Amino acid sequence: MEKYLVLEDGTIFKGTAFGSDADSTGEVVFTTSMTGYVETLTDPSYRGQIVVFASPTAGNYVWNEEMMESDRVQVSGVITKDGHAIYRSTDDDEPLDGFLKKYAIPGIDGIDTRRLIMKIRENGTMKGAICSDPSDLKGIPDPMSTDLLGELRIRKRTIPGSGEFAILLVDTGAKRSIISRLSAIGTVDIVPYNADFASMGEDYDIIFLSNGPGDPAHPANRSLTDFVASRLGKVPIAGICLGHQIIALASGAHTIKMKYGHRGVNHSVTDGKKILITTQNHGYSVDEASIEGTGLRVTLRDSNDRTVEGLESKRKSIMSVQYHPEASPGPMDSMNFFRDVENLARGGCAERQGH
Repeated sequence: MEKYLVLEDGTIFKGTAFGSDADSTGEVVFTTSMTGYVETLTDPSYRGQIVVFASPTAGNYVWNEEMMESDRVQVSGVITKDGHAIYRSTDDDEPLDGFLKKYAIPGIDGIDTRRLIMKIRENGTMKGAICSDPSDLKGIPDPMSTDLLGELRIRKRTIPGSGEFAILLVDTGAKRSIISRLSAIGTVDIVPYNADFASMGEDYDIIFLSNGPGDPAHPANRSLTDFVASRLGKVPIAGICLGHQIIALASGAHTIKMKYGHRGVNHSVTDGKKILITTQNHGYSVDEASIEGTGLRVTLRDSNDRTVEGLESKRKSIMSVQYHPEASPGPMDSMNFFRDVENLARGGCAERQGH
């Protein structure tokens, strides 16, 4: 069956449908990852987005549900050149087509993804629609204007840890791999982004802010940003991706929307002395020009476009990174981040017990 991708400028790409028969809209973005398609599709940071795989093939190796980074597929749609949608290597495998059908997510295969990605790189990220009949399309809403975090079904819970520290994780779409890494440091109390922060106690050694979708400056994030601002300098704070941006906003800096973002597992960042190859998934970045006077210091930059990739304030015990050090998928170059988080928590524990 034919299916169409319609961009907001009127460009139409025709391909073959797989996954759900439903129509869908979203922000059309691309990832350069060659592997990890299951982890990508289930990453909550992709909420509201139609993902284009730059690698020609996807769905062509064995996977299982343990690879999922959340409880469901989070993307709004999938675009592939050669999706291997019906491929299965054993009788127990579920093909990509069936996986997307289960979660009511449409896909289009056979698209000229090289042409599509070049268009995004030249013109910037665009809204798009996956549909069966372009003539019926009435408009394409902007997912970045909505409360994407409110769609994530985040719930309060506690994950017992093998470490000694008490961690407050504010969940704005945390990947399961992040929670797993944190539980090796200590017990993780997880609360949603819109929790009643005013009624919460202070029996934790560190506050951790997770990854997540959407505009960090969206009004739905205001209470979280205010909470972080109220805790700066009082308890160690660390963050990844959206959490990194929330920390910057809480400190008085600003964020900006990027032309087409960073998404993939091969993005290099540098501190000026060494280079790390990292996993990334973000369409916004911290505006470096706004950092002056906040007490934050830039520790890492993207090797290509020089965007801010790391922040810290030793005086206020703050540390954050724009990339995903937990990988899944991706290289393990930056795994030491979690050792540094543990050291921050140790300092927070000593401070708390000293009082």
